[in-house]
Amino acid sequence: MNDQNESNTQDLAGQIRDNAVLVAKSADIEPPEQSREIPTVRVDQPVSHAAREFGMILAPSPLFRFGESYVTIGKERGELELMTSDRFRSWVESYLYAMRPKGDGYLAATMTRDFAGMIMASDRFREQIREIQGINKVSLPAWRGETEVKVSRGGPFWLKEESDLRVELLPPGYDERTKIFTVELVKYRHDLSLREATEFLSDCLARFPWAEEEQNGKSRSLGVHFSAMLGVFCSSLFKEGTVKPMIVFNGNQPGSGKSLLMRMALAPVHGEPAESTKPNNEELRKILDITALNRKPYLALDDVASLHSNELNRFTNSPVHEPRILGQSRTETRFNVTQVFTSGNQLTLAEDLVRRSLVVDLFEPGKATERTFEKEITPDWLCLAETRARFLAALWAIVREWNEAGRPACKEARHTSASQWASVVGAIVHHFNPNLKPFAKRTFSLGGDESGAALEALICSLASGLPAAGDEFTSAELIDKAEELNLLEAIAGHAKDPRKAIGHRVKRLRGRVFTDQAGRLFEFGKRDKSFGAVYPITFLDS
Repeated sequence: MNDQNESNTQDLAGQIRDNAVLVAKSADIEPPEQSREIPTVRVDQPVSHAAREFGMILAPSPLFRFGESYVTIGKERGELELMTSDRFRSWVESYLYAMRPKGDGYLAATMTRDFAGMIMASDRFREQIREIQGINKVSLPAWRGETEVKVSRGGPFWLKEESDLRVELLPPGYDERTKIFTVELVKYRHDLSLREATEFLSDCLARFPWAEEEQNGKSRSLGVHFSAMLGVFCSSLFKEGTVKPMIVFNGNQPGSGKSLLMRMALAPVHGEPAESTKPNNEELRKILDITALNRKPYLALDDVASLHSNELNRFTNSPVHEPRILGQSRTETRFNVTQVFTSGNQLTLAEDLVRRSLVVDLFEPGKATERTFEKEITPDWLCLAETRARFLAALWAIVREWNEAGRPACKEARHTSASQWASVVGAIVHHFNPNLKPFAKRTFSLGGDESGAALEALICSLASGLPAAGDEFTSAELIDKAEELNLLEAIAGHAKDPRKAIGHRVKRLRGRVFTDQAGRLFEFGKRDKSFGAVYPITFLDS
């Protein structure tokens, strides 16, 4: 019995040593030399048995399931590398030997391509390989702890929530809870004070021409930019499929700094951003499909003139995307993890996209390209490792301060389509600086849904001159009033027939309630008549 126990102990010790070697390799640590031989698997047994043994040995290895594929992680750039059956044949020999029969014994030999494919296709193998949902190239914050809801029925029904939830930085390597692998390409300070963080960020942002607004001054646009930076930094706080607002950087002229700000939001976490201009709708659909398939954390569209895309509207508002596989007639379901960033001069957005966005407005009254600075921010400077480390340390100081304060909420942090994202990011921004108002109503008139704003201004102007009984207007009267107010071009653009253009726009406003210049509520409608349509304005009881 003692001999049997000693044998079991030796086998267990051997398994521990084997797993320690695999764990060390998965963390990119060179293990010490081991006297124990590498594990072996016979290939002359049923495939399901062999696949199970392969999976048990490779479970702690740096091989992961990514969607329908298997991947490893590149050591230099932290990119996902596809594992094919051909690559698997030699890669696996760092962790085990495939043994084929020879004579009275077995010989280690490279497995065949067919056998490798059968192993990778087996459910017995797949169920033991760890799933990966993303790669962080720097340490980012994630939730730790648990929230427990206790129910009491003694007397009136009530719920009690007890929580030890907190925010911590993910360490290098694989995190089982988030299924994220962290490759620490840039190391940064974790103890930077909030004062130092504020001074650094204020110095970087002071030179940008944030647009002034009557109600909020510069606080809305500046708050949106802080939300953009913190949202990217805190991306691991959100589950797959969490809807995020599109971040828009809108300038009044070239050189206002819109592209620099977009890079500033992305570069600390992702390095030099991959940017593109807006393609046509067919190409955009393909780009969105590729982005979803590869689970890219962001899509950056730089120097865009206008955005009117149903595809992009659905993409930014849906937790799930079904991209088509290129060259195939099938689709795959993917949780949407991508946040869209875009920049442009006097950028116009479709009305639906405006509701899904947060907009940074920049307004430089002089010639933006002729400005000079004692210390100029450049794209290259933003992507330097030391610059990224300073931004990351500052962002962590802001999040750390919010976490240590008990993660207070902010009732003003609300967004119509990205409520969960807004509640977390908005709370962090508000705790850092209550004067920043990223979710305040946008009153700046440059770009955005310029056509919709002009049409609303036209209707409110018509209502302001009416008695309490209201009135109705024809399309011709709407056009005449729009010309009088210099709003026709903004509403109809360069349409050949302004009458049709206005008619097309106003029909969407049927049943909408507005406030005229005197503060009276009124409903805008449409009534078809035999000789055309008329548009009644009916005042409502306050």
